[in-house]
Amino acid sequence: MFVSAIVLVVQISPARAGGDDGTAGNTHHSRVEVTFTKWIAGYPLMAGFTGGDVAGDFVGEVLQRQVSQNGRIIRLEAMYEVQAGEHSFTALIRGGTGETKSGEPASVSGAALLDGVILAGWQTGAQVHVAFQTMTNCVGAPDARTCFEGTITMSKLAPT
Repeated sequence: MFVSAIVLVVQISPARAGGDDGTAGNTHHSRVEVTFTKWIAGYPLMAGFTGGDVAGDFVGEVLQRQVSQNGRIIRLEAMYEVQAGEHSFTALIRGGTGETKSGEPASVSGAALLDGVILAGWQTGAQVHVAFQTMTNCVGAPDARTCFEGTITMSKLAPT
């Protein structure tokens, strides 16, 4: 008796293997990391671009900026918007920046930490943590303009 076997090979695209939530390249499935470069486009408005797990455009607005009496802390509240098609979102964030170990004032050191929540768009309700550094020359930013490079880390929500 002759036995034959048919082997069926299904090739799955690497882009689809991670799911269709737009973060197939994301190896840390419980979170999304969005890198950004931004600059002040005319206070209080910000402009820039994003990369990492979600590539697109960055727009934002400084809602509040308050410098402490001694200049050591700057309190910030802002709206960050990532425009990336079906993965666009808007987050409200709060936090600030402080002086460095070497005693540079907060306005010079520029290392900031902020936390917030996505209020509109993709992953509404997800918590976000933002960290950025003030720079004087960012690739892709307008020349001779203070710019900021950082990461928005989002805790992904389970699909609904």
